[in-house]
Amino acid sequence: MPDEPLLREKAREAIRAGTLPSQRPDGTLGGPGFGGACALCGERLRPNQMELAAEFESCDATPGRRNSYHFHPRCYAAWEFERTQGDGHR
Repeated sequence: MPDEPLLREKAREAIRAGTLPSQRPDGTLGGPGFGGACALCGERLRPNQMELAAEFESCDATPGRRNSYHFHPRCYAAWEFERTQGDGHR
């Protein structure tokens, strides 16, 4: 897994590009990895690893539908930092 400065750089770029949201999630859940790819680093979220899911209310016509982004805890922390305090926030 990449180190923190690289993760923060990836998060900054993803926020600027619009591939990761810059707003606060409506909810966050944690649990074992589901086997898919991390929204930030792209590495697999393995069942023996912890994952965090940032959930957002959908803007589409389906009430109650949520959009989720799944992260490794370190990747979530890098995204959260850049979302709230990084260059894209200033």
